[in-house]
Amino acid sequence: MSGKSKSLGHIDESGFDFVKELLQGDPTFAIDFERLQFHKKLGYIIFEFLLCEEGQVVSPHTSHPNRYWNKNSRKFISLWEATQALSATLYLVNYAKIGTKHADKITMLKVLEVNAESGIVRERKKEFTRAEFSSWFRKLNRECS
Repeated sequence: MSGKSKSLGHIDESGFDFVKELLQGDPTFAIDFERLQFHKKLGYIIFEFLLCEEGQVVSPHTSHPNRYWNKNSRKFISLWEATQALSATLYLVNYAKIGTKHADKITMLKVLEVNAESGIVRERKKEFTRAEFSSWFRKLNRECS
């Protein structure tokens, strides 16, 4: 899976808006995930970016999908099922927007096992500054060329 690629230019939400229009208010039985890429040695990698809003009581270092499993488990179960089907690696990345008090806190969870009832049961957690994560992410991205 090699070939030419381009740098990111603008946010494309048109696909999301198109599906929303087509469903006409019906509930969706699909999930969005932000990133799927192929690494020559690691195989497929799935990234899901989880925004911690400034008004929340948690920060990117304290938030965890298990905290709200009862509200959003279907999303994470589906991500895990896709991970298994692709023999992929799943990374969940907690972050905050630039300009907010937690902007320099990023936590990455490498999900190792999910239980539909209880949530993520095995993971590897790593905390980063924004610059550290950027460096790691850019290196991984280059390795996928």
